[in-house]
Amino acid sequence: MLAEVWALNHAIERASTRMEARLGVTAQQRLLIRLVGRHGALTAGALARLLCVDASTVSTSLKRLERRGILRRRRDPADGRRTVIELLSAGRALDKRERASIEAALEAQLSSTSRARVTLVRRFLRELAAKVDRIP
Repeated sequence: MLAEVWALNHAIERASTRMEARLGVTAQQRLLIRLVGRHGALTAGALARLLCVDASTVSTSLKRLERRGILRRRRDPADGRRTVIELLSAGRALDKRERASIEAALEAQLSSTSRARVTLVRRFLRELAAKVDRIP
């Protein structure tokens, strides 16, 4: 089973490298772009919760995308204490369905897998991630 986990991780890393060469963004950066595009103006904390990662992980990627003019952070007009993230035109251009992407591969696999099996796999992956996260 460990070999399959490593194989998936390696496949995602290789696909991310190819996506960066083709699209100019990594798979993780593209996922950030897609989530901001789907959910509108988000805070970094909300984005981190959606991705199930630490806010500092998101912050590093956001800084890179902001420097490249793909997104920007601005004060929330409804609450000046908060900063929200929004896509700029370069980000909106990347926020589209891409046939050659990790999410397309996932969608294809999900479409041919029963809901019950997906539910089991999701629970298994969440539990595995929690256990791995607790390794000292």
